[in-house]
Amino acid sequence: MSAPIPAGRARMMLLRGFLCQNVAIGCAFGSFGVALIPLQEKFGVGRGLVSFGIALAVMMMGLAAPLAAPLINRIGLRAMMVGGIVMSAAGYVLLALASNIGMVLFAYAVPIGLGLVGFGPLPSTVLAGNWFRSNPGPAAGLVNMPVLMVLVPLVTLPLIREGGLSGLYLALAALHVALLPFAFGIVDAPEAEVAYTAAIRSVPGHHNDNGTGLGTGGAVSATTMLGQPLFWGIVLGSGILHAVGIIASSHLVAFGIERGISAGQASLLAAVMGGASVVGAFGSGLLCARLGGGRALALIAAGTATGWMALFLTQSLWPMALGSLVIGAGGAAVFPAISVLAGERFGARSLTRALGLFGLATLPMNFGLPPLAGVLRDMVGTYDPVVLVIVAACIGVAALYYAISRVPVRLSPTLA
Repeated sequence: MSAPIPAGRARMMLLRGFLCQNVAIGCAFGSFGVALIPLQEKFGVGRGLVSFGIALAVMMMGLAAPLAAPLINRIGLRAMMVGGIVMSAAGYVLLALASNIGMVLFAYAVPIGLGLVGFGPLPSTVLAGNWFRSNPGPAAGLVNMPVLMVLVPLVTLPLIREGGLSGLYLALAALHVALLPFAFGIVDAPEAEVAYTAAIRSVPGHHNDNGTGLGTGGAVSATTMLGQPLFWGIVLGSGILHAVGIIASSHLVAFGIERGISAGQASLLAAVMGGASVVGAFGSGLLCARLGGGRALALIAAGTATGWMALFLTQSLWPMALGSLVIGAGGAAVFPAISVLAGERFGARSLTRALGLFGLATLPMNFGLPPLAGVLRDMVGTYDPVVLVIVAACIGVAALYYAISRVPVRLSPTLA
């Protein structure tokens, strides 16, 4: 029998993972929307081109994520997360020194995108799962609460006013450097063993299969998954919802300014959205436990459509803040709910494979739709058609996931 894990040490590892995940996501996504217009003005380019920055980071995350688990097994969590912090910090220094939009796009695509894989949600969730193996769900939910998504938008505008974009990005790089002492204290697991399956067991809201006919035998093969219409239905809905979340984080401030509120008030909308994501990330597992993954995602999509329609119908700050609240909670709830749905339909042993394939298959939407929103806005001169397309797409996704929730499970792990 293994020795009990000291509670204080386990909580310290949870804190280290929480800090890493927050710096990774908060700096990249929390600052981008507020800096969007200043970047556009500095380099004299269209909003669609600037929007490619965060899209490239997301693309790199999708391409590199399938390699994360083998890399963790090879070099360990501490080395991977420290390396990710250093790489991401270098990306923000490059942004501070950028003299053209090409350097900006490269910084987001390579050092920041790879840094997000190195010390962002995936390795932080694995760390939480390794230290809380008996009950990993709540730990993973806590480590993934994006608190800095609330704070970073609030300080981004003052930093730009005081030191320009260079001052902002150097401050973000300094935050990464301040994180390094915490990352050096990471211990992969309470024992010397490498727990590869911790990534599966630690997904927020994930539970063992029962009643699905899956997960009790071998894993479903990639070929079997790719041959199922169900897989591609999940991919379509997931890609649209994740793209809508990226659009919100990168365009909400600019949208608010267009609707007549001040830049400070628009930054507050981004902070409200970030605050709601804290609740959404932790509450998604509870919603899935009650409704199942498919119906939970249908409700999330319908709520997202409602939030965007609220933004469309008003020019007042507080109704817009309410819409941002709903959008933020829904955006953060998507990944945990997708994880639960994948576990329900393909089994626990296939979850990591399914999520890796989802990441690759949704890349065209995650990469293409957010910049396309900026291009459409530039063409028309207003965000109105962008918002209406988002509302219609989310309503369609809600119907899609409700239909998926009613489809009986037919796959068998013996097909693997």
